[in-house]
Amino acid sequence: MTDLLDRIGAVLVRGIVQMGEVSRLLWITVRRGPRRPVGFGEIKYQTVMLGVRSLPLATFMSLFIGMILAWQFGWALQDFGAKMALGYASSLALVRELVPTVLAVTVGAKMAAGIAAELGSMKVTEQIDAISALGADPVKKLVWPRLVAATLSLPLINAWSNVVALGGGAIIADTVFGVPAGYFYETYIDELVPMDYLSSEIKALVFGGLVGLIGCHHGFRTEIGTEAVGRSTTDTVVACSISVIVADFFLTMIFLPV
Repeated sequence: MTDLLDRIGAVLVRGIVQMGEVSRLLWITVRRGPRRPVGFGEIKYQTVMLGVRSLPLATFMSLFIGMILAWQFGWALQDFGAKMALGYASSLALVRELVPTVLAVTVGAKMAAGIAAELGSMKVTEQIDAISALGADPVKKLVWPRLVAATLSLPLINAWSNVVALGGGAIIADTVFGVPAGYFYETYIDELVPMDYLSSEIKALVFGGLVGLIGCHHGFRTEIGTEAVGRSTTDTVVACSISVIVADFFLTMIFLPV
């Protein structure tokens, strides 16, 4: 029992320490990043690498998220003779919760893993040390553009994914349950208010920031050795998934008070 408590305590302490290190990295990046030159070219490049190249995966995921949820709700509502309310039932769950959270756990984890692997490889080959030796700031040069790109990319992908999820739900509603796609669309939109869209985008914005920070943090902390890059990438995916779920809980409490 004592050993179990010791292990749990060690995990908690390690998590708290990492939270402090990530917060410190955020503080340093926010202080140094906006200084001139801002680095718009590098931010644009990272946005393409992290955001645009994630669109196929995000589109595929969102389409099936919308189809799966519509199928589940459709069978439940059909038992009560209320399948025409499928649009009302699907909209809030998709826009408020499922689309931003699932995207952050999948597409966001992919972004973070890519960042960690890239920076980890640079750390192992001492490229980060070379940047410092040349008088440049590694945080501004490497962390700032990736953090900004991830923070901006995920909300944009989330907006597109909400549209795709709506289309996937409409396909199932029309072809499986006989609910006209036009009616599904009208009831879907009618149920939503501006705050629902805003909460979805704010969640995606926060998740994007977490993705960028965690990826950069683990990339910079990569130890020497080829195996260390793999461990760093794995730790990044785990930390990213846990952080997104915890952040989603607190954000939901904020946007949906009891």
